[in-house]
Amino acid sequence: MKSRKNNNNGIEILIAEDSPTQAEKLQYLLEEHGYAVVTAANGKQALAAARRRRPALIVSDVMMPEMDGFALCGEIKRDDQLQDVPVMLLTTLSDVRDIMKGLECGADNFIRKPYEERYLLARVDYLLMNNELRKSQKMQVGVEIYLGGQKHFITAERQQIVDLLISVYEEAVHISEELKVRQRELADSNSALTGLYHVAEGLNRAVSEREVCDKALEHAMELPGVQAGWIALWEDDAFRTAAVRNLPPALLGEDAMEGLCECRRRFLAGELGHVTNILECEWLKHAAGNTHGLRYHASVPLWSGDCMLGIMNLVGADQGLFKDDELDTLYGVGHQVGIALERARLHERLEQLVAERTAALTAEIAERKRAQARIVRLNRIYSVLSGINTTIVRVREPQELFDEACRIAVEHGKFTFAWVGTLDAGTQQVTPVARAGRDDGYLSRINLSAAEDTPGNCTLTARAVTRRQPVICNDIATDTAMQSLRAEALKRGYRSVAVFPLMLGDRPVGVFLLYAPEADVFDEEEMRLLVEMAGDISFALDHLEKEARLNYLAYFDAVTGLPNRTLFLDRVAQKINVARRDRKVFSVIMLDLNRFSSINETLGRQAGDDLLRLLTQRLQGILGETDILAHFSADYFGIVTHHDDESVNIVHVLESILSAIRNQPFLVSGQELRVSARAGISSYPVDGQDIETLFHNAESALKKAKLSGDKYLFYTPAFNALVAEKLSLENKLRRALEQEQLVLHYQPKVDLASGQISGLEALLRWNDPETGLVPPLKFIPLLEETGMILEAGQWALEKAVSDSLVWQTQGLRSPRVAVNVSPIQLQQKDFVSMIERVVKGDGDVAGRLELEITESLVMQDIVANIQKLQMIQEMGVEVAIDDFGTGYSSLSYIAKLPVSTLKIDRAFIMNMTSNSDDLSIVSTIISLAHSLNMRVVAEGVETGEQARLLRLLKCDEIQGFLFSPAVPAEQIERFLRERKSLLG
Repeated sequence: MKSRKNNNNGIEILIAEDSPTQAEKLQYLLEEHGYAVVTAANGKQALAAARRRRPALIVSDVMMPEMDGFALCGEIKRDDQLQDVPVMLLTTLSDVRDIMKGLECGADNFIRKPYEERYLLARVDYLLMNNELRKSQKMQVGVEIYLGGQKHFITAERQQIVDLLISVYEEAVHISEELKVRQRELADSNSALTGLYHVAEGLNRAVSEREVCDKALEHAMELPGVQAGWIALWEDDAFRTAAVRNLPPALLGEDAMEGLCECRRRFLAGELGHVTNILECEWLKHAAGNTHGLRYHASVPLWSGDCMLGIMNLVGADQGLFKDDELDTLYGVGHQVGIALERARLHERLEQLVAERTAALTAEIAERKRAQARIVRLNRIYSVLSGINTTIVRVREPQELFDEACRIAVEHGKFTFAWVGTLDAGTQQVTPVARAGRDDGYLSRINLSAAEDTPGNCTLTARAVTRRQPVICNDIATDTAMQSLRAEALKRGYRSVAVFPLMLGDRPVGVFLLYAPEADVFDEEEMRLLVEMAGDISFALDHLEKEARLNYLAYFDAVTGLPNRTLFLDRVAQKINVARRDRKVFSVIMLDLNRFSSINETLGRQAGDDLLRLLTQRLQGILGETDILAHFSADYFGIVTHHDDESVNIVHVLESILSAIRNQPFLVSGQELRVSARAGISSYPVDGQDIETLFHNAESALKKAKLSGDKYLFYTPAFNALVAEKLSLENKLRRALEQEQLVLHYQPKVDLASGQISGLEALLRWNDPETGLVPPLKFIPLLEETGMILEAGQWALEKAVSDSLVWQTQGLRSPRVAVNVSPIQLQQKDFVSMIERVVKGDGDVAGRLELEITESLVMQDIVANIQKLQMIQEMGVEVAIDDFGTGYSSLSYIAKLPVSTLKIDRAFIMNMTSNSDDLSIVSTIISLAHSLNMRVVAEGVETGEQARLLRLLKCDEIQGFLFSPAVPAEQIERFLRERKSLLG
């Protein structure tokens, strides 16, 4: 006993019992065997207790106030948190209806009262042991039950029904054993009742209600003097005849069979709970016709416990037929018949349940086979969907996507044939571009027009395109839509087909068709997955188209379609390699339109764009096929042209270019516009042997031409004076670095929500002792040209950090300081190491620093720059993209950049209050940045209206002259001390 207690280990069982005595008895029994017990006086209290603390098992009485055991069990099984808790009901099992109610409410077991303790403990152990197994083998089974002439449909778990059948069978065996004991006791106590015992023995072998009634009458007719009889069973508040023996025709009428006599009346009135009276039956006296002398009648109750199941009517001719001892015998016979009836009904129900369960299992097996076939098919579709999604991630061309989609559909999805066709919007013709599987010339035999009424057309394809939704044919052999193509399709093993339109936005651009070797395969669940697959392919097409557009914008000018600066430099570098190998010469021309800005201001940007496109067409007509034409900015073009004699041919080229621009007007918006241009030229190899030198020298020549008013100028030794001037300035800058003449000024960034200073931008200034502050544009380009920007840039970073720490030691809230990074700095191999030296591994120092890098600079070597910026960000230094919107960066790369802030270029802020295009650009940049979890800073804010609009657009910070220009560190210190809102 001690071992058993230890095994149960305090498992908690909830008892629902309204009888305190029964509850205490059961609690003591369970606790003696190691269980922890909680009791409740009714079903309502038990449900509340179970929800407070989930028990391992619930044992409930059936008859309880407020909520009985059946209702409690139903609530437990409907509760998602408690439905797995097994429920054992304690009942008398006096009626098979109890079993039905138990099934309906979801009970797991029945125990009949009074119960044997050993038997109850065994059922508790069984339920607890079997509960975990049942969790993994849950299967709902529907059972239809006929009881009392009514149909019941029960849905329950398979294991639950099996457990209940086991418990009911055990109870039936128990009842049978009790019956046998009682029969033997009866036989031993009164040998006069030997006949009764034989009746019981005969009834024990009856397995149906009809057999019980026939056997009962058969044995009753063996009693001395009993000549005829019949049994009427009580059901649904009325009697029905169940068996008849030897009744003469005169007694077979309706009244006779119902037994409408004093005997029956007194029986129904409860006076014949035990047959003690002998009556000369008035019904027999007045019966019409010949009763063959039958004048004496007894109604014998068929009973079991407190339940009356019917009447056994016996008749005879002898007056002394029904004496007291015979009546006692008949009363016992009635009891035996009642018990036999209950047992037979239970046996019939068990047989019915077994038959129903067999039928259910047969149906279940068939359904499982169908489900397994469907799962195999769906797994193939999942494999197709997964394979295509994997392909979408890596492909870069639509054709590769189409080829892989068809291959995967055939190899993984086991489709007989798959193909993709693209739609020509003009001709409305579908052209196959990819296929896999068994074609055998099928596509060459059909017309693939999007017009449904075209002769010989594939109707399904046309419908999918015109209706922009999937179309299926689940039986090619019978579908009228496949009538014209049926023979060709069936010959190739096609039995069903599905057509999926491929969409770009709301327009169809193609179709994807799948042919299966079986009919009726495209069910609702499979179509859902395949529609998702077609949607993924459509999404991939849209993504590839947008990516191609972004890549195009990264290398081409959106207005003219010409190569931009990046592509121009790449192509010139290639031309240098060819010219070096073939000993050729060529020239780089920088072309600038005169007064182009006035056209934009007067006629609008659209007119300016139209002029640029017309100019591009005219220049392309003049230049040769091997020449390179590029557009750098609004009025700035680049040209590379080869020539044999650099001093003669290039002049002719220049004259033809400038004359074509100047001498022939351009028709723009109904107006004739005359424009002119200037040019600067450098030649390979005399003016430079690399792209940077050639490009720089051509720009220098152009600048000189603009200053001198010449139409064009070559880069010549006449520029020595200018070079000398630059050398002088370079020497002064070197001394400035040595003598610490460089200083930092700071411009505040203001948080739009609070109005407080949220950051500072450090700007480099040169305090020349001779001329005072030198504008940045006059010395920073020279710092970059000479490489001195590396030294100056590191000094600026260290100085910004130093000033920030000083402010902190003074008790001021020191915001993060942003320092601009030059392209020269970022290109250095030791750039990351230089930042490490500045922050010195100090997280507090790193947290004070932010690097501002221009958008175009980041995109020059995107992969290497992402790696550098990631390492910098890991130190704790933040990174911001400066002048965002002025370049053509790929959105796919922007999302990958380790960047916390985007700064909108002031060119968009300047006109956002008057130009809807600029306002849209600003709004788009803010939305894009926030979607990527970046903050947004607007540069160049100069008016309150600009600040108001930016606040409405949910911009995070603003910077500009509206609050303060760049000021010395001392002025910033005063700002930080005041801590007042700069927004007023």
